[in-house]
Amino acid sequence: MTCKVFILDFDSQDLFKAADPETIARTNRLWEKDICDFGLWTRIRNDRFEGMNDARVWQPEQPGDGPSVFVCGQSSSTMDTSWHFIKNRQMNIWDSVIAVEQTAGRGQQKRQWISPAGNIHASWLWPLPEFDGKAHTDWGGLLSLVVGFVVARVFKELNVPVQIKWPNDLLINNRKFAGILVEKRENHILVGIGINVNDSPEDSKLREEFAVPATHLSDQGYEMSPLFLWTALVEKGKSLFETLVQNTTPAEFIRMIDTQIAWVGKKVLIRQVNADVFEAVIAGLAKDGGLRIKKGNIEEVMYSGSIIPLL
Repeated sequence: MTCKVFILDFDSQDLFKAADPETIARTNRLWEKDICDFGLWTRIRNDRFEGMNDARVWQPEQPGDGPSVFVCGQSSSTMDTSWHFIKNRQMNIWDSVIAVEQTAGRGQQKRQWISPAGNIHASWLWPLPEFDGKAHTDWGGLLSLVVGFVVARVFKELNVPVQIKWPNDLLINNRKFAGILVEKRENHILVGIGINVNDSPEDSKLREEFAVPATHLSDQGYEMSPLFLWTALVEKGKSLFETLVQNTTPAEFIRMIDTQIAWVGKKVLIRQVNADVFEAVIAGLAKDGGLRIKKGNIEEVMYSGSIIPLL
C-alpha cells in the first residue's frame, strides 16, 4: 500500500491557496527533493472535488493505491481545511492534508504552532475505535496516547529513537521535535501533527519559559524530506493502529507504552492550571492513561499540566 498524493491546484474559502509542483519545489530544498523523487507530475481533474471552481490537482506518475494525501502550498490551518473537507465528505478515513506552510497553525491549548516550509504541518483523519462490550475494551479515552505511541513506533522503524512526553509530544535527547493535537467532532477523529524536520525555534524565542527546548530532525542527524516522511507515517501508522486495536487490550497497551514515556523514575517540575509549580517523580501511567506522579510518599494521578525535567 502506498499513498495517493495530490497537490491541490485550486483555492477554497481562504483555507488554502492553489499550488503546483514547481512552486512547491522553490519553497525549500527538502520539498524540491520530494517533488523530484515522486517523479513526473500531471494536472488532472479529481472527482472528489466535483463542483468546486476548476478543481484540478497534480498527481505523480505512480499515484498509489492507499489513503489520499492532499498537499496544499499554503494553508491557514490544515485542521480547519480538513474539517471543511470532512463536512463536505471529501475525506475518507486515513486521508490527510499536509501544507507546505501554515499561517495560523495551532497546537495544544490553542497555542500557535510555528510552521515554516520544510517542516511537516498535517492533519490526518482517524477511525473512531469501537467499544467491544464483551471484551470490555474501550480505546476512546486512550486515543491521544495511542496516536503518540503509533507515531513514535513509526519513527523507531525509521531508526529515529524517540520518547513520548506525556501525553503525546515526541522528544529526541530531551528536546521536543513533534507535537500532536487530537480533535473530535461528532463521530470524526482528526489528528493534527507538527514535526520539526529542518527548523525549530531557538531556546531564547520560546514564548513560554515553562517549555521543553525544541529541536529538529536535521539538527539531530536525521535527513528526511517532508512528503517522504509523511507518506511513510501514514502507510506504516495505519497498519500499526489496526494491528494494535485488533490484537491488544487497553491494559496491555498501557504496559507497552509505559516503557516509552519520558522521565519515568525521575524528578520533574509540574505546573497545573491555577496551581503552583511543584516537584514530583513520574511513576508511569495509570490504567486510564493518566500520569502517575509521586510527591514525597503520596502518589497521585494527573490528567493535565505542563512538565519539564530536572536534569
